[in-house]
Amino acid sequence: MKNVIYSLATLCSVAAPHAVKADTPVQKPNILVFIADDLGWEEIGAYGHPTIHTPNIDWLARNGMRFNNFYLTASSSSPSRCSILTGMYPSATGAPNLHENMPEHINLFPDRLHDKGYYTMLVGKTHGTNNPKVKARFDYGKFIDWSKPWTMVDLWKEALHQRPKDKPFFMFAASIDPHRPYKQGHFEHPFDPKDVIVPPYLQDSPEMREELADYYDEIERFDNHIGQVLDVLREEGILENTVIIVMTDNGRPFPQCKTRVNVQGLKSPFIVYYPVLIKKGTVTNSLASAVDIAPTLLELAGVKRSPGLQGVSMLPIMKNPQDEIRNYAFAEHNWHVFKAYERSVITRKYVYIKNWLPHLPNPSVGETMRMPAYKKMLDSYLKGQLPLVQQDCFTAPRRAEELYEIPDDIHCTKNLAGKKQKKKAVEELRMALDIWQQSVGDHFPGETNLKKDISDRLTGEKIKEEM
Repeated sequence: MKNVIYSLATLCSVAAPHAVKADTPVQKPNILVFIADDLGWEEIGAYGHPTIHTPNIDWLARNGMRFNNFYLTASSSSPSRCSILTGMYPSATGAPNLHENMPEHINLFPDRLHDKGYYTMLVGKTHGTNNPKVKARFDYGKFIDWSKPWTMVDLWKEALHQRPKDKPFFMFAASIDPHRPYKQGHFEHPFDPKDVIVPPYLQDSPEMREELADYYDEIERFDNHIGQVLDVLREEGILENTVIIVMTDNGRPFPQCKTRVNVQGLKSPFIVYYPVLIKKGTVTNSLASAVDIAPTLLELAGVKRSPGLQGVSMLPIMKNPQDEIRNYAFAEHNWHVFKAYERSVITRKYVYIKNWLPHLPNPSVGETMRMPAYKKMLDSYLKGQLPLVQQDCFTAPRRAEELYEIPDDIHCTKNLAGKKQKKKAVEELRMALDIWQQSVGDHFPGETNLKKDISDRLTGEKIKEEM
């Protein structure tokens, strides 16, 4: 137990404000964050996917750094994005639930960049920043028509072309690929369903394969859009002085992924390109969190750390991939169509999950439940034909605690929380969670005070409001 307290105390001391190192580049770098919408970490060539082609993201990885243990603070779009832009955990941003917007007084790290001469741009999806007074704090904003996802790259390029060329820029390039609905736009070489890889926790049905193939198509479009922007940066001669990040906001939009605080819900591809500082083709296994992005980018820009940041700068890792900046990462699952209150602690070896509502099933994400693949899974489950490993989104009551050992169980299918030999690990992570919650002011308000379900947990059908 002493080790847990020491580790958390060490993390807090590391997170304290510190001066920019003398060897940090003097010239202010441009900063460009490409963030996908519902992209699973496994579906990138640089992370070993054998089928999906992501040559532009892979190029950034070959010429930059690939993080193998980067985790988000939420597996739901708007709370995750709010956390990234503030450097704070969802429960501290004022917008912990889906579709909630941060209050106008919230401190965004792009504000601090703007104060120091950066031209700031928010382009694409705006979940979490839809408060007009928050959006207005960016120098430039252009927002996507959800019915035309193929136009995303045009908005990104337009933003770059119109910016003042005498200032460094920050752009949050927020794609809506590969979010549902699918089959929007033209794909020159659409995936054949027979070529997809079906994870073990999903039913291998024709319907599931078709949805996964459509999902793959949009991942390749996201990569293509990144490539077109890289070409613009090359043409302007500014590529090498631009910090480029590629990441996602949450896991793939399929059962047991998006909205879950497990590996497939929280783990993000995270690639950083900045040849001024990072050696080509570097890989790190060091643990990092989405709250670490804000302090990292502020430090790279030579800007004083913002008050209230709850993350740690990743600059030590970028200089030396063997460096460690944290022992634990933390994440939340709050309302996303269904009421929820789950928290998780992630280390390089374990994922520990605590669920305050174990009497309820933990269903799939809402839009997925309206699709043929989910309906096929539900039908098989009701007929007693669905394998146990694929039943998790239907199970109730559930275990209040879960423990998964990674990377041996990267898909989080074998709960070890009740195993005698894992008792010490559970106790350590339970204490780490308790200390973290106290440190950020996160507490369970009681089930009756949580936002209510708006859909049925089994069928996904909308619940009719009582008159």
